[in-house]
Amino acid sequence: MGPSAQRKMPKLIPHNRLTFGDAECESVVRAVRSGQWAQGARVEELETQLCRISGVRHAVCVASGLGALRLAVGALGVRAGDRVLVPAYSCVALANAVLAWDASPIPVDVETESWTIDHLKCTRECDAWSPRAVIAVNTFGAPADVERIGSEDLPVIEDCAHAFGSGIRGKPFGARAQVGVLSFYATKLIGGGEGGAVLTNRSAVAESVRQARDYGDQLADGHRLNDKMNELEAALVLAQLDRLPEMIRKRAMLAERYVERLSNPKFGGIFRMPGRMSERIWYRFALEMLTVSAEKVVKDLLQFDVHAALPITDWRPTGSAAAPVSDRAYRNLVSLPLYPTLTVEEQDTVVDAFLGLCEGYTRA
Repeated sequence: MGPSAQRKMPKLIPHNRLTFGDAECESVVRAVRSGQWAQGARVEELETQLCRISGVRHAVCVASGLGALRLAVGALGVRAGDRVLVPAYSCVALANAVLAWDASPIPVDVETESWTIDHLKCTRECDAWSPRAVIAVNTFGAPADVERIGSEDLPVIEDCAHAFGSGIRGKPFGARAQVGVLSFYATKLIGGGEGGAVLTNRSAVAESVRQARDYGDQLADGHRLNDKMNELEAALVLAQLDRLPEMIRKRAMLAERYVERLSNPKFGGIFRMPGRMSERIWYRFALEMLTVSAEKVVKDLLQFDVHAALPITDWRPTGSAAAPVSDRAYRNLVSLPLYPTLTVEEQDTVVDAFLGLCEGYTRA
């Protein structure tokens, strides 16, 4: 294939694309040249910055978001035979974090507007299962109703991988429950390649996570693995934190533009828009399809070189309790491209392709 043919190849619009620049590159280069690559001063600096942004007293950085969840669950005293409530519509990492302690994840259905764990159903499941803790996710950036879920006797872990840097009703994300966790996976709100953090005002929780993230010079323990964050990841996340307000504003602008362009009564029976709560952070723009499956829409959009996604894979074991709203979400939610580097021209391509498909679905 010659150069002219290559220039005519359509450009795929990815579902995710990293946001970075000279600041991230220079920050990592400084870390490399420092000669300190393992956990050190930059990790400590990142922990200080996370405390400042979230308003908590303690932040402990670890090697991954799953590690943050797993260590937080253990720090709350969850052990073999215990039960932990988790959203039925959520990443499998939540279930894995609970299973790591030989405890049982109990799926709880989610709310239909926010796709976050349903606090009323949590209450019913508490009566049925007497859980040791609850994990609530700010799904796609919509705040979970953590204040109405837990209590002193039932601690909540707020998963802030999709929403961080602001808050709701004067309470910052990460500080609204007994424990907050972050993931810095490459495509999360704050990207660091890998990495995570545990946020808390409880000194005992923070100390438990600090000790558990490092197996060195301690007794043998199958739960004490290598969960340390390295200096290169911390350097990258520090640079990302500096641009976080800008990235959140850009995401919000693009989301509002999606809402404006997709608000056509003609297609009201084809798809449903995401909830427009003012406190949400637009990590994902997830539409609910009403007449065709999300899987079909994702496949059809590829014809236009647009990569959408089914945002979460169903991990629930066969025979799990009924969760009709979560069933709908797994079956019907389509996540359109939304990230700070998405251009207006690319977004127009996504919208035109999606509405063109909807036009066809109405005639089918």
